[in-house]
Amino acid sequence: MSAATIFLNDRAGSLHATPGVEQIREMCADLGIPAEVVSTESAKQMTEAIRRLVASGAERVIVAGGDGTIAAAVQELAHTDTALGIIPQGSANNFATALRLPHDLPSALRVIRDGAVREVDLGKVGDRYFTEAAGVGLFADSLALYGHGSNRNVLRALYTMIKLVLSLRAQRLFITADGEQKVERAVMCTVSNSYRMADSLPVAPEAKVTDEELDVVIVGDLRRRELIPYYRAMRAQLHQKLEKITTFRAREIKIESRHRMNVHCDDRVVGTTPATFTSQPHALKVLVDKL
Repeated sequence: MSAATIFLNDRAGSLHATPGVEQIREMCADLGIPAEVVSTESAKQMTEAIRRLVASGAERVIVAGGDGTIAAAVQELAHTDTALGIIPQGSANNFATALRLPHDLPSALRVIRDGAVREVDLGKVGDRYFTEAAGVGLFADSLALYGHGSNRNVLRALYTMIKLVLSLRAQRLFITADGEQKVERAVMCTVSNSYRMADSLPVAPEAKVTDEELDVVIVGDLRRRELIPYYRAMRAQLHQKLEKITTFRAREIKIESRHRMNVHCDDRVVGTTPATFTSQPHALKVLVDKL
């Protein structure tokens, strides 16, 4: 394989509980992987370095991190000839799971060494790409209240949950999907590129990163007492059979609402409605296991 750069995000001491620079350097040497291992202290530092590598014609860039770190790298790698390799280091690793990548370090490094480059789809809302999902409603509102990132705060999470439950109210959504118009009352509408989002939630079990479409999952006008049963059904991947769940696929989805609603893209709020979500077929080159 050609030489590669491996980025590790050392923000907030995250590497104290995960493999560090020296350990990965040693494992790369043992496996015969020609790589420069770079520790970065912020997503901005990492993306600026990736941008320079892409401009210089780098064949591959490897990122060790969770879904947020991967999503930051994807903004620079989408629609380029530089392939992304992933060493899963997060709590959920949703995109890595969708790509069927191993989560243990030795196996992940073997994929970096021996894997094949494949093209996969991304989603896009505004000027930002998403690997997992984007949308409006409960999850977007929870991000607006709680904030994005991996830092866990029990009190803030409890406050967010209570506020969302107490203020639960369906909104009328005007949805245009590939030119077909729909009107739905919903507490959440998710546009998925891959099948999991957030804390490993399989919101769109049939979504694939190679089908050139986005999977739309609409959670209808739920009452408060229905939130937990519907959430449990979603965890069990049984929600598609429920009365207040609507699903379909499309390449372009526009969501409008009478009242402005938060719009999320993966793990961050990126604006408010109206918003247009588009499938980006073959937008990202990734390293995956050989068949």
